[in-house]
Amino acid sequence: MRNKQMIIAIIVIVLVCATVTAVVTILYNKPAAAPPDVALEGPDIREPAVTEEPEVPKEQIFVDGVICPLGGEMIERSDLYPRPVAVMLDNHPAARPQAGLEQAEVVYEILAEGNITRYMALFTHGTDQPVGPVRSARSYYIDKSMEYNAIYLHAGGSPQAWDDIERLKIPSFNAMHLGKPLYWREKHRKEPHNVYTALDRIQASAEAKGFNKTEGVKVHSFNLQDELIEGKETERVLIAYPQKYRVSYEYSGEEGVYLRYVLDKPHVDENNAGYQVRAKNIIIQRAVHKVVDSEGRREVHLVGSGNGFYITNGRYTPVTWEKADRRSPTYFYFEDGEEVILNPGKTWIQVVPTGSEVTFE
Repeated sequence: MRNKQMIIAIIVIVLVCATVTAVVTILYNKPAAAPPDVALEGPDIREPAVTEEPEVPKEQIFVDGVICPLGGEMIERSDLYPRPVAVMLDNHPAARPQAGLEQAEVVYEILAEGNITRYMALFTHGTDQPVGPVRSARSYYIDKSMEYNAIYLHAGGSPQAWDDIERLKIPSFNAMHLGKPLYWREKHRKEPHNVYTALDRIQASAEAKGFNKTEGVKVHSFNLQDELIEGKETERVLIAYPQKYRVSYEYSGEEGVYLRYVLDKPHVDENNAGYQVRAKNIIIQRAVHKVVDSEGRREVHLVGSGNGFYITNGRYTPVTWEKADRRSPTYFYFEDGEEVILNPGKTWIQVVPTGSEVTFE
């Protein structure tokens, strides 16, 4: 009887243990409660990762905007000069790179004596950056300056230029007669390739002289927005000035401009070595050149008519030009007689002899 009771007790204990084990197993194997907003299977779907949108360039806002008469682009009215400034720039190899071309809106290049070329850079707005080296005047550059009724800056000049400045009453600042603060010599270059000025100093001198009481003349017309012209495509333009002054332009489709090269090297600005000189518009103006003295000085016939090319947005087309007298603007025309309307941006006008080679590639 006692043995029977012990067997029953053992059976009961075994049953209790089995029951407890089963309960514990069930409890421990029960799936854990999912945290809020988390799926039990698959990837996290609470919120997709936020991808930052590329920053869109902000449109420039003008307080009192006005179209720049030389560049066709919007600028603040308060930044606009009362009249343009035309600065003669040295292009001798010892004068490169020049300072200020980044801010110039129109630049002329024309041959001088000795098979060298010289620049005339025009500004109607800009900061206090240096401009130079400043070089001497020539009468045909005065013809171009008069078109804009510009203030003319130079360092000396040819006898004909001296006569023109006095006789035609050209508003001018001559570095040979003026020193600081308008002009100074830089020590990092040798004379005569080291005369500099600055745009803010030019404006201060113009105000003091009363030159800014007279306004400039509007010469160029501009499209309201970028336009394609009818013409042939050209990625590269080569202009056959004498060997040390060979010029080429290469089209940048990404920027929509022609990048400028001198002797196949990027033409940069002394004020900003990272800036390559560029043009939205290139005008090649063919004109009669004539050597007139033993020094090799030239006459360049810019009054009258002739032909050339207009280049913009990867295309070029033949054009003609007309200029009624020395003070009149030069007008350019397409072959159908319509006036050339420039695209907004910087313009380089390359004046070349009538027989000079110009290559389009």
